[in-house]
Amino acid sequence: MFPDDINSTEYLEALQHALDGPIVRHEIMSTPEYMKVYSAVKHYQDYACVEPPAMTTMCCNRRLYNWLISYMTKNIRDIKDKALVLSGPALLDFYITQWEYFQTTHMLIGRLFFSVDQQWIERQCKQDPNYTCISSTLIQLWYFYLFRRLTTHVMSNAISLVDAERSGRAIDSTLITRLYKAYVELKPEGIAKCNAEFRERLGAYICYYENPYINAAVSYIDTKTHSLRTPEHMREYIQVLSELFIQEDERSERYLRSNSLAPMRNKLNERFLRSEIGCIYQMADLMFATGNDNNGLCTIYALLSRFDNSNVLQQFLDKFVAQAKKTITQSCPEIQASTDGGKAVFAKAAVIYLSDTLNAHLDMIATLFCNNSSFTKELRHVFAAAVNTDEMHSRLGVTPARLAAEFCNIVLKNSKTRSDDLGSDLTQTAELMLHKAMDVLHASHDKGLFFKFYQLHLTRRLLDNTSMSLDLEKTAIAMIYKTVMMSVKRHGNKKGSDLEYTLE
Repeated sequence: MFPDDINSTEYLEALQHALDGPIVRHEIMSTPEYMKVYSAVKHYQDYACVEPPAMTTMCCNRRLYNWLISYMTKNIRDIKDKALVLSGPALLDFYITQWEYFQTTHMLIGRLFFSVDQQWIERQCKQDPNYTCISSTLIQLWYFYLFRRLTTHVMSNAISLVDAERSGRAIDSTLITRLYKAYVELKPEGIAKCNAEFRERLGAYICYYENPYINAAVSYIDTKTHSLRTPEHMREYIQVLSELFIQEDERSERYLRSNSLAPMRNKLNERFLRSEIGCIYQMADLMFATGNDNNGLCTIYALLSRFDNSNVLQQFLDKFVAQAKKTITQSCPEIQASTDGGKAVFAKAAVIYLSDTLNAHLDMIATLFCNNSSFTKELRHVFAAAVNTDEMHSRLGVTPARLAAEFCNIVLKNSKTRSDDLGSDLTQTAELMLHKAMDVLHASHDKGLFFKFYQLHLTRRLLDNTSMSLDLEKTAIAMIYKTVMMSVKRHGNKKGSDLEYTLE
């Protein structure tokens, strides 16, 4: 029961006794108990409002406000003292649990003392900036009297727990997840705000959780890779670093807020990749040249893809296409090297080589480089440039357009003629072989020449009745039309219209 005299010490002692249940002992306050406390605070307000003079109202409200702040400060300090003697998982669980209790307390007091906020604090805030609403004041009390004095102790124990997980020991990962969420939920005043989008009110989390966590990850990876950061150990360094990055990325998904992942990635990139980027590029050159370390190339691509700056990956792409161009040009069969079998055998070898080389590099992009569209576009551009050079024309003895037309003629002839020209070892289907011819046609800059020779061979096949089948002839024309229309879209209106007209 509350005494009638609100100015008596017993009145505030009775209020403290009523609040100790939910705030100190964390008991659930029943509705009658809640209404009793609410009525006591309201009675205090009503009494202060009717007693003259006006100074009495101010004094009563200030007394109630100061009492509440003193009461909550003592409780928060008691929590801090209990936490300081704990360590490890027990400390983390205690802090998180007390924060969850505090949030409940925070809402409860906000409702019970709503009349104080509404009738007096709002007016005082306008006159004296040192006064804040009760809700904000409670957050500031937690921040100044507990959080700032305890966070170093809490985070050192949290990082030790994460380090234990890095070492392969089992931990209760929910403790770290709950802890970072507790830091996110704390939004006190007076902390420098972050200008990044969605991070404006995360100053406490960024300063006291995100930064220590990232620094600990950097320190751990540095310990694991320090001895490998030399040119002679670069291959092993790349592999170990990739494995550690994958582990840390997975861990960060659990232990960091989503908008902390970019700062984490950037810090790791600058510390372990940017400083070694020259050696990494040299290793990529060696792997491209030897062609026997696809896993290494895949690892380098994955590491360089972590950079937001596309120039880093562009240099890797330049090395890839340079090696591809070299392979296409220098390893293509030469007409002078053909000793037997005639032009038909050479046409088969040249077209199959060009198509297979292109598709081998496309498969490489799909398998090793995550089907990167920029890599695919640049490869097709380099392939087209390579097959249309004078050097390639000299090797082939003809332009790629005519080579494609001659090859189509070989494929579309009837089986006897086809067997004579291509040999009995041919096992691919006619349609598959036509697709190879389309790869060369698509890269050719002179498609008009292709149509000239294709029409000539088609006429002869039809007149001499040497065509394999009319259905296959229709299939071939459909493939040619599709290939040409791709070039129409690529070259634009004028040149595209000329190609389409030629095809018709």
